[in-house]
Order: sequence, then C-alpha cells, then structure tokens
Amino acid sequence: MDGLAQARRARVCAAPAVGRDRRHDPGHAWPGDRRRLRTVGRQGALRRVRLADAFAARASGPGFVLFGRQHLSAVAVTSAGLATLMTVGRRLGPRGRRRVRRVLAGALVGQEVSFHAWRWACGTWNVREMLPLHLCSVLVWGGAATLIHPTRLGDEVVWFWGLAGAPQALLTPDVGEYAAPHYRFFQFFVSHGLVLTVPLWRVCVEGYRPDAAGARRAFFALLAHAGVVGVINARLGSNYLFVNRKPDTASVLDKLPPWPKYLPILAGIAAGVFWLAQAPFTRRRHAG
Repeated sequence: MDGLAQARRARVCAAPAVGRDRRHDPGHAWPGDRRRLRTVGRQGALRRVRLADAFAARASGPGFVLFGRQHLSAVAVTSAGLATLMTVGRRLGPRGRRRVRRVLAGALVGQEVSFHAWRWACGTWNVREMLPLHLCSVLVWGGAATLIHPTRLGDEVVWFWGLAGAPQALLTPDVGEYAAPHYRFFQFFVSHGLVLTVPLWRVCVEGYRPDAAGARRAFFALLAHAGVVGVINARLGSNYLFVNRKPDTASVLDKLPPWPKYLPILAGIAAGVFWLAQAPFTRRRHAG
C-alpha cells in the first residue's frame, strides 16, 4: 500500500512540472494560448484592413451625410482649433510667430501634396479635377506663399477669397462618398481649415487690416481668374470654380437658378461678402 500511495503522489506532483514545460515550449500552445493567438492575429488583420479602407479609392461603409454627426463634429473641431490658435498666437513674440507661419505653410503644402499622391496612387488623378484652379486650391499655394513672404496683395487675396470660399466649403463640403475614418474626409477638413487659418492669422495675430481698395482689387482679380478658368474648363471639359455647371454634390448653388443665370448672382454675392469683410475695419479706421 505504501508503494502504491507513493506512486500516485509522484504522478500528481509531476503533472504541473510537465504542464509548465509544455507551456514554455515554443512549439506547443495550450487551447487558451491558441485562442489568444488567433485573437491577436485577427486584430492585426483588422488593423491592416481598416488602414487599407482608409486610403481606398472607393469608400466602404455609410457615406458622408451633410450636417450629420461627423460633419458637425468636424466643423466644431475646426472652429475650436482656429480659436485656440488665434489666442495662442497673440501671446507669441515675433520669433514664435515666424515659426508658426512656417509650420502652417508646411502643413498647407504637405496636405496638398499628399492629396495629389493619393489620387495618383488610386489611379484617379486627372487634369479635369486636379489642377490648382478651384478657389481653395489657389488659396493653399497662395496662403503658403503669403505666410512665408507676406505682401499686401497676398493678404488681400487670402483674406477676401478665403472668407468667400472656405466657410462655404466647410458648411457644404464636396467630399463625395467619403466619410470618417477615410483619409479624404480628414484631408478635406484639414485643408479648408488651414485655408481659413491663414487670413485669420494675418488679421487677428499679425495686424493686417483690410480696406475698400483691397476689396476692389481682390474682386476684380477673382473675376479675371474666373474668366480664365471658364476658358480652361471649355477646353478640358472640367468644372473648376463651378463656373460651367453646378457641382455634383449638395451645395448652396442648388438654391440658385440654373447655369448660366447663377453666375452673376455668384458675382454679386462675392462682392457683398468682400464689402462685409472690410466694412468693420474701415468703420473703425474712420472712427479713430
């Protein structure tokens, strides 16, 4: 009996040791370990799929909803970021402001280059859509140049054109089917948020003051640009600046008469926006 009991105790005591050895064996996995490995593998695959979906040429999942939760959240985050940057900028010295200008200019150019690279990688880059002729595309490059080398004309263009184009683009974004977390959704709001940042920075932080003469120059420059773009559109079959037809997605132009009747209305709206954009500064200047 003593020998049988000792043999049983030996088997019981040896089991944990065997288990420990097998658990530490790289070639062996217990059922629980195998489940964890499968879970980790699935999570890695999901991350790869989500990353691919985020940069895919065609969006997957629910599309963008105008004034939906994602849209309003993007507008709110953009507005909060602008307010924070203006507040911080006013507290910086000249050296700090120069650094911020360079960072903003780099961000403008970087996001625009990334957009062109994405369209090229997707095989959707073409001259009918990707030339820098839309108002906000002009302001990306003009804004970056103004941040690096500020000029009076540059300030006038980014202020008046920017206030006429960027807010409307943020409120009625032309993002097609792309919703978060797709790259195009974030790139669009970053791009137009930065376009709006430049004129606000120049006015709120660095002291540029618009006037009526600048509004006139910016308005006639806009008319000249629209005329040139109209000719380019006719040659390419494109619709830059939406001067040849209304955009395919929802926009404020849907409330206006059909082409070409909405063009003089747009010119009148632009003139009104330009006048409003300089009126407070002119009034304050005359009052002072």
